[in-house]
Parts: sequence; structure tokens; C-alpha cells
Amino acid sequence: MSISSVIRQIGRGAKGSSDLSREEAKSVFQKILDQEVLPIELGAFCIAMRIKGETTQELAGFLDAIKKDLYHLPTPRRTIVLPSYNGARKHMNLTPLLAYILHQLGFFVIVQGVEEFAGRLTTHEIFQAMDWPILQDRQSWPDYLQSQLPIFVPLKVLHPGLDQLLEIRQQLGLRNSGHILAKLINPCDECSWQIINYTHPEYPQILEDLFGILPGNIALMRGSEGEPTSSILRLPQIHFFKEGHPTSITQENRLETPPDPYLASVDLQMHCEYLREVISQKREPFLGIHLQAELLQRNCI
Repeated sequence: MSISSVIRQIGRGAKGSSDLSREEAKSVFQKILDQEVLPIELGAFCIAMRIKGETTQELAGFLDAIKKDLYHLPTPRRTIVLPSYNGARKHMNLTPLLAYILHQLGFFVIVQGVEEFAGRLTTHEIFQAMDWPILQDRQSWPDYLQSQLPIFVPLKVLHPGLDQLLEIRQQLGLRNSGHILAKLINPCDECSWQIINYTHPEYPQILEDLFGILPGNIALMRGSEGEPTSSILRLPQIHFFKEGHPTSITQENRLETPPDPYLASVDLQMHCEYLREVISQKREPFLGIHLQAELLQRNCI
């Protein structure tokens, strides 16, 4: 099924292109997720949308299409969802540490994301090495509801079509709209909270407008290396939204972090050693993550 008319609409450059309506965005994205478009058109769509940039209405339409096949995860108590799509290449991947501390603070914690990312250490790889729970298929979810640890849920389990869209990066060499959409999905009910992190400065306003259209309980923050965590040097400002309405904003906190070989490492074995020392209380967790977890505990209510 051709989407050439949509490509003509969005692919005429920064000045000539026009935006899709929410319904148009939903329709074309449903075709993409159902693999009803030609590979050359899919590549053209991804590049055109990357150059033009997504609008709030387009993101809403894309998410409308995603919801049709998104697997729903019922949870037993207050839940927080962390997206993990980048991993680490410069310093420690702090997402597993944040997930563990949040679980200790009483949250049911789900980390959803990709399993591999070339050249980076992913959260999935750390969960695997630590023997922490990883959901393998949808039918097994009831067995995880009493977990005493955070749970990693691969995107390929939550939404195979969206997972395949992310894989196109391997051929194109560039990310596409699927990457921001994957961070926006929440497989749990409306009472859950999710962290949504961004990198590019144009996204905060677009996302805040989106929360007015598709309300949820959200902690919006600038991520570290694309992960939903404090960086080594800075705990970023966090905007909290309750059912789409802004409730509070925490201020940026500059961190005086002493040299630490663990924090500077992307070695899998060192990650596991660090986490085991924190779990056994032989080591204090990194201050930035400790502060971030406390802020989430106070505001995600």
C-alpha cells in the first residue's frame, strides 16, 4: 500500500513540507507498523520526518496507532516505568541502579527497552548478567507479579511492530520517529507513572503539549546519554505531570562527584560488581541517582 502522497506532503524540506493531522498520522503509522508499505517508502518516510521534525499532533496520531497492538501489563501496586533505549558509551549505565533503588522505595518497577545497541552497554545486558528478571513472552507476565527486583520488558514483547521500526536504524544509519515514540509508551494502567527523557532541546515543549492531548502521570527530564537518569555531574530539572496537568518542577542540582573508577567505566563486570556492593550495602549508591529516586518518590503520588 503506497504512502507516496504522505511522503510528498512531509518531504519537501524545511520550508515546503506540511504537517500531518492526527488522523493522517495515525493512518500512515498503522500501515508502517502492519508492514504494508514498500521498504523504499518506509526509508523515505523516516528520513523526511527526521528532517521535518514531529509535531504534537503527529506524535499523538502515531501513538494512537501504537496503542492497538501494545501489550498491557497489569501490575500489583504503585508502578513506575523507565524507558531504556540508549545504554552507555561514556560512563556507567545508571538505569539499573535507579530501578533497584526505586524498587527498594516501594515502587513496582518496569524497565522497557531494547536488548542490544551496537557500541553501548545496554540495561538489558546488565539485567541479564545480574540474573534479574527479564520478561521473555507475554504469557509469562503473571509469573513476574511478585518479583522482588525490577523487571526488564523488551520492546519486542511489548510491541513487535515498533521494535522492527527501530531496527531500521541499522540500514539507514539514523534514528527515526520510532525512537521517541518508544520512550513515550506506557504498557501499564493510568495509575502508573513513567519517566520520559529527552536529549534534543526542541522536545520539551512538544511533549508538554502532547501531555495535554494524551494525559498521563509523567516525570519529564533531560536524560544522560539518552537514559532516564541523572548524569555524573548533574541532576537535571524534572517536570512532573499528574494526569497531564503540571504539578511541580524540581531544580537542577550540580553534583560534586569524586573520582570513581566504577562510574567512569562501561565494563559489564564492573557494573555488576558495583550493583552487588550497593545491594549488600557495602557501598553507598551514586548521589545523583539517590537524589533522583527520592524526588520521584515524593512527587509520583
